[in-house]
Amino acid sequence: MKLKRLRLAAAVAVVTGLTVAGTAGAAPAAGSLPSTPYVYPAGPIPLPLAHFSHLVVDGHGHVFVSGGAGDPLVVTGLDGQGATAVDGVTGATGLALSADGTTLYAALPDQDAIAAISTATLTQTARYATGAGTRPDSLAIAGGSLWFGYGTTGAGGLGSVDAAGTVTLGLDGGTWAGPPVLTTTPTSSDALAAAVQDGPSADVVTYRITGGTPQRLGAGTLPVPDLTDIALTADGQDLLVTSWSHPYAFGLRLTDLTTDQYIGSGLGGPALAVAPDGSLAGCSCRDSEIDTFPMGREGFYTEHELPYIPMPGTLRVAPHGLAWAPDNSRVYGAVTDASGGSPALMVVSDPETAYVSAGASWSGPAPGEPYTFTVALDATLDPDPFGSPLPGDVRFVRYDDADPDGVPVTDAVAVRPDFGNDYGSFRITGTAPPTGGVSFRVIYSGSGHLAPLDRTFDEHVGRYAPRMTLSAPATAGRAVPLTVKGTLTWPHAHVPTGRVTVVRTDPAHPSGSSIGSLPVAADGGFAFQDSPPVGGTNTYRFTYDGGSAYLPVSASSTVQVSRAVPALSVTTDAGSYHYGGTVKVTAHLGTTYNSRTVTLYAQPAGGHRTVLRSAGTDAHGNLVAYTKAAADTTFSASFGGDYRYAPRTVSRTVGVVPTVQTRLDHPVGTTRIGSTTYQVFFTHEVDMGVNLKIPGGQSTGCSTLYIEHWYGGAWHRDAQSRCLPVYGDGQFSWLVPLKHFAPDGRYRVVGHYAPPAQGARTTGAWGTWTYLTVRRG
Repeated sequence: MKLKRLRLAAAVAVVTGLTVAGTAGAAPAAGSLPSTPYVYPAGPIPLPLAHFSHLVVDGHGHVFVSGGAGDPLVVTGLDGQGATAVDGVTGATGLALSADGTTLYAALPDQDAIAAISTATLTQTARYATGAGTRPDSLAIAGGSLWFGYGTTGAGGLGSVDAAGTVTLGLDGGTWAGPPVLTTTPTSSDALAAAVQDGPSADVVTYRITGGTPQRLGAGTLPVPDLTDIALTADGQDLLVTSWSHPYAFGLRLTDLTTDQYIGSGLGGPALAVAPDGSLAGCSCRDSEIDTFPMGREGFYTEHELPYIPMPGTLRVAPHGLAWAPDNSRVYGAVTDASGGSPALMVVSDPETAYVSAGASWSGPAPGEPYTFTVALDATLDPDPFGSPLPGDVRFVRYDDADPDGVPVTDAVAVRPDFGNDYGSFRITGTAPPTGGVSFRVIYSGSGHLAPLDRTFDEHVGRYAPRMTLSAPATAGRAVPLTVKGTLTWPHAHVPTGRVTVVRTDPAHPSGSSIGSLPVAADGGFAFQDSPPVGGTNTYRFTYDGGSAYLPVSASSTVQVSRAVPALSVTTDAGSYHYGGTVKVTAHLGTTYNSRTVTLYAQPAGGHRTVLRSAGTDAHGNLVAYTKAAADTTFSASFGGDYRYAPRTVSRTVGVVPTVQTRLDHPVGTTRIGSTTYQVFFTHEVDMGVNLKIPGGQSTGCSTLYIEHWYGGAWHRDAQSRCLPVYGDGQFSWLVPLKHFAPDGRYRVVGHYAPPAQGARTTGAWGTWTYLTVRRG
């Protein structure tokens, strides 16, 4: 597999040297493929063989395929079809054609012979015995003689059959590790090469045939542990060696096996074939492709990956499995399954024609905008020398709604080839039509080894939305001029068209109202001046209608317009209230423009805010509401604002004093001492129950009980409890032993409620005194 790949790169400079013409014609189908499409090889065509050994093609329309022991010698047509067997020839391995192509020679190792077959009659015309145990294998025609490698592992040799049919063995005095593989040039010459695998390396010898005798030119050992095939270049100057483990990217000079001509990439495949004109068939891959390419040039003519067959698996190119037709018109590849069985034939047509492709870029204009269409022609074969323009003629035809039959493009600009765009490119500019798209037909004539091309690119011309940006002040005064500026941005040159409309949304017009339209400057800018009559949030929405070429686009910007601060107050008829008392709340609103609605709220401590009343104020600007005092409460008055006055809220907090109730359990009666009523208890009752209650759901805070004793003409503190938490119902009770009271003494008790430090709903409070006396009994 060569390294060349198809690509499209940016155009960079104008060049000359490539004919650009324009001729109108009917547009081909949209997205049409090249007129000379990429040709896939025929096959795989099964062969009536168990294995594969060798492959040659003659000039009479025959493909000969051998399979080795037990297999017939098979011949097919040039299309690989109609396989038949040559009578009397079985077990053939190496094959070679005479210089005039009239005779096919087939090595028969199991029969120690070489058969001669007429390529005209496909019958055996002669058989040459090579000697018992010689096992001839590889064949080559050089210097007017037939040469064969023979022998077995550890004992190989070089032999020949001359024009008279005389067989000679041991022509090279060297020692071979096995029967050598032979090769010669694709046309008649006196060059010959032999190679054999010898452990981890390969022994190679090159010859010049003089008077029927091989004269050694070069001999050496190559670091190749997997030798499968060798070939000589068409000029007979270099030896080519295939190896996946040690691929050679250069030929080895025939005279001394030193590095010589550049091949183009390493030969890693198991087979190699040279065409009469010097082209190569092989692969830099392992065994999965059949590629054709010129000697010493980057890129390739054709590149064909072998198909995957589920059973028995991926096909592989067989060793010695490539051959060129004598007229260079086809390449034949023998493929097998992974085990080397089930051989089949692949036929590659036009193996010396490189596929030409076209890739395009398009600026994506809207109707009426300037456009740029760039097309790059590329090929699997690199220019020679690099930087040369694509040879041949290139024509362009433009199609649109106004010219459905096409208009020749005569002003395409050729652009210099560069590293990423080997054959250069062409740039076509113009103006996009008002309707429909644009098609460009690219017609390349082909030249030399480059195939012709005919491809049409259908390019879209469509409306798109430009980008809109706005700039506006964050704040402004009511009825004071302000300016909102905007810009429309296009990705490239644009058509001046369309207008911008403005809609303002404010508290007076929540659904928006149209306030004007304006043109767009050539640079896409626009500006709108307004004096907003209504305060509050003013949103300006600008919409560009797109005109004749673009899609609409909108953007919005918000300005906070100032409003006057109204006079607003909230009062109560007292600063604090006893629990359950009635609170009168009054809101007073000063001058406004078009709204007199005020809302009164109550926010009790620990509770949720509720609406007391929401309504318009009276003729004096007042709004009154009443509520019961249950906890410390914040009263708020809120004005929602109008077109000229801003919203405002004011608050006032009042306290609630809870009622602390004191009750003594089970007195036996009452008595009056002076003007005060006393509750009477007897000492035998043991204990007296004292209960405090704080109404209003006080479930937090604590209560304290105080007891005072009258003596000496005054009240004196006799006892005091700790401040103990009240129960969830707001109560707490004490049991006071009556034995601690002096008989007939005068006493009084009182309770005190202390709210919690946090979350208090009311202030603290004292209860009223409750009087008692305790008598003996």
